[in-house]
Amino acid sequence: MAYHGLDTYLNDHLAGATAGVNLAEMASAEHRQDDHGPFFGQIASDIKTDFTTLETLMEDLAVDRSATKTAAAEIGSKVMTPKFTGDDDGLNAFVALETLSIGVEGKACMWKALKTVADGYPALGELDIDALIARAEDQRSRIEDKRLEIAPDALAHTAAV
Repeated sequence: MAYHGLDTYLNDHLAGATAGVNLAEMASAEHRQDDHGPFFGQIASDIKTDFTTLETLMEDLAVDRSATKTAAAEIGSKVMTPKFTGDDDGLNAFVALETLSIGVEGKACMWKALKTVADGYPALGELDIDALIARAEDQRSRIEDKRLEIAPDALAHTAAV
């Protein structure tokens, strides 16, 4: 069964989630050997779990996946890789955290919006949407705490005076 508005909305979020998973996994690999590694590893795992939940929901709702949006997200995340890797590990980690934070906020917004229409879609009624919202808010809080923790080093003035 097609749900035009819902289909579009979920595909947009799936594209964002695709980019988010790619970024989280890339940051985890990039920082595997430094102090940020365990944090990025856990966040990547959490984001991947939520991505799988979204994919399952779309399957349960019989929402056709947009190959175009998914491909654009894949290509975009690959093109942006240099922004999140390189010589300045502190700044790279900081920018990756800020970007992930924005994505996780979008995910929380999605779950909240879906909660408002859950009565109209049995597959949504089967989800513990409150738990998904709480999970996104917890991720957002942890990311923000880590982002602010590393901000002083990432943003330190290092030019010769």
